[in-house]
Amino acid sequence: MTRLTDGNRTITITLAIWEDGSGLSPDWSNDFFEIGSLDYDEEKDAYIVSDVDYCVDYALDWKYSRGDFADDIPNENNTVLVDGVEIE
Repeated sequence: MTRLTDGNRTITITLAIWEDGSGLSPDWSNDFFEIGSLDYDEEKDAYIVSDVDYCVDYALDWKYSRGDFADDIPNENNTVLVDGVEIE
């Protein structure tokens, strides 16, 4: 689970793959959003992005093999979980 904020909205997001018989794979949202390159807001306990909604849309592109992921083989087991933590 990764917490992202754009200053107006803060969310938690998880990216995983549903594995038959064993549940969800480990979350890899940290790698997906390359959080090592992002600044961190200690007060919000979240990584700073320019647009939270864009990040959610980008993750959904991965889930549904759209946009940058259009060449990927669709995988109905791709899972994106988003929880809006706070709206400011």
